[in-house]
Amino acid sequence: MAGLKELFLEFDDIDDDQNDDSVEVYADSVKQAIQLASHELNADVSMLDYEIIRKGTKGFLGFGRQPYRVVVRKASINSDHQDLDELEARLSAHVPGVVLEEKKHQDGTFKIRVTRSGIWLTVTTPKGKGRPVEPSIVNTRLYAMRISNADTALIEKTVKNASGEPAKIGDWTPNPDFDSRLKIEISEDEMKAYLHFTPPRYYGRNLDLEEVMSALKLSGVVFGINEEKLKEYLENMDYSYPLLGAEGQRPKNGRDAKIDYKVRINKANIKFEEDESGKVDFRNLELLENVVVGQVLAVKIPPEKGTPGRTVTNKVIPVKPGRDISIQFGKGTILSQDKTELTAEINGQVVFKRNRISVEPVYIISGDVGLETGNVNFLGSVIVSGNVLDNFVVKAAGNIEVKGTVQKAFIEAEGDIIVHQGISGRDEAIVESTGGSVYAKFIQNAKVISENNVIVPEGVLHANVDAGESIISIGRRARIVGGLIRAGSDVNARFLGADVATKTSIFVGVNPKVLQQISELEKSKAEIVAELEDVKKNITTLANQKKVSKLSAEKEALLQDLENRSEKGNLRIEEIKTELEELETYIAMLDQKGKVCAEKKIFPGVDINIRNQKFVVKDEYNYIKFSLEGDDIRLSEYEPPKLGEGQRISTLVSRRR
Repeated sequence: MAGLKELFLEFDDIDDDQNDDSVEVYADSVKQAIQLASHELNADVSMLDYEIIRKGTKGFLGFGRQPYRVVVRKASINSDHQDLDELEARLSAHVPGVVLEEKKHQDGTFKIRVTRSGIWLTVTTPKGKGRPVEPSIVNTRLYAMRISNADTALIEKTVKNASGEPAKIGDWTPNPDFDSRLKIEISEDEMKAYLHFTPPRYYGRNLDLEEVMSALKLSGVVFGINEEKLKEYLENMDYSYPLLGAEGQRPKNGRDAKIDYKVRINKANIKFEEDESGKVDFRNLELLENVVVGQVLAVKIPPEKGTPGRTVTNKVIPVKPGRDISIQFGKGTILSQDKTELTAEINGQVVFKRNRISVEPVYIISGDVGLETGNVNFLGSVIVSGNVLDNFVVKAAGNIEVKGTVQKAFIEAEGDIIVHQGISGRDEAIVESTGGSVYAKFIQNAKVISENNVIVPEGVLHANVDAGESIISIGRRARIVGGLIRAGSDVNARFLGADVATKTSIFVGVNPKVLQQISELEKSKAEIVAELEDVKKNITTLANQKKVSKLSAEKEALLQDLENRSEKGNLRIEEIKTELEELETYIAMLDQKGKVCAEKKIFPGVDINIRNQKFVVKDEYNYIKFSLEGDDIRLSEYEPPKLGEGQRISTLVSRRR
């Protein structure tokens, strides 16, 4: 508690002049005190105002009980019960959750405020059909306040204008006994300072903001003062409730350091996305988190020091700084010098174990690639311990090794592809190595593409196989039967074709990509030629009609469109012819290479194409090689494949594990 000797009087210094309309009551509660005072003052409870001088306490078991000490006085009575309306508005304004509906019709209001600078009158205009303020009402209030030096002319002028702005109507007559008084209550933790105001009596003046600020300073309150709130409180002159004039700042402990992972480390939160029909694609679960060299994996957010607190008396409340942590990293990662950023050292899969993040170059699938794993897309090498089931996809930037079989699936790798138990594609499987070779126990009813070699110990059955270098099938039961076989260098098998003359087409000496491009160009050319035939017929029909009679605007536009299509189609055919000629020239410039070899036997039904020459096998041949000499295909003794010193075809798959 704090007070000023001259400006702020203690509550118990009650002037004797108020004894005729006030009484000091000791009671167990404020309500009881007001009821007792109502009998003593012979006034209704609603016509009384009160001040709590001392709060009561209940004590313990009757000991230490202390009654409330309350001063109760008659409230000033004004015409039209204006004070009662103001009291109701004040009380309602401070009840949480109560919202008063604004009245359409409201009487004008006025307020008299006495300060050191003078007596100030503020008058507002009525709303709707409300009654305006009359000078007589203001004079009555001034009389009740024992103010006799107000300027009547200024009062009438202010009432007439009703501008809502304060106007000075007289000078202040000093009388400290009647002035407003203040007590400051500081909470035990010194985090809040409450201001208890006693309203002025009669012509006593209201406290100014400067005086309140000075009182706060003298009482030690120097932090967290809300001057705007104080100013508004003093302007309203509503002293029915204590004002929270200052509030300290609670300390804000520092936030702990944390690791912001830039990659997905929690695979338990996989979201199953539905398509428009409500079906979930279980193949695209994206369980793997792939990264590339230099990609940011995690960033450390440093701890915060926190913000110290302050009491209203400006005492510093210490703060607890945030706890520091470090990025736990494993192999395949690089931690920056300041230890705040972790990046990938290699391409691969993110592995998060025991709060440690690593990048593994190999992703091992313990079972099948199926619904449990979804499609696999990995920036390293992939090892599948089981099978790759129908309709699933496995892609890898490194090698792919499948310990089981590849079914009707799509496999793509930048490195080698190794399938221990073979490929059984049912005419829909696609296995492609864009930068390595394909090794499989067997290939059946599938499409296989390899940048380098395709090596199959047992056999290739009714498959389309393309290899940039060699296609080799040398084993006890090795054979190539049916399908389309194309190799840039050579095809070498134990058996070629079958004794039932199964059609088998073999192309060597030209990279299959070039042959594929030629095939696509020729197909495109055929489609355009067929389309131009139809266009030509339609143009002829419309031209004949035009000779007989004038065409309609619609047919004329159609004729013009057909002629434009014919012109563009012819231009495209010429472009395709040019591209085909360039490819033929390229093939002619290639080195004289390309051979087809059968260790045991080649059967009728096999077509051999070496560069631009073709040989149709009509008889069986044993231990034979087909190669190109000049413009002719020459038959000679079988030539074994060159696999490397001491290497056998049957050991290739195991060697590449």
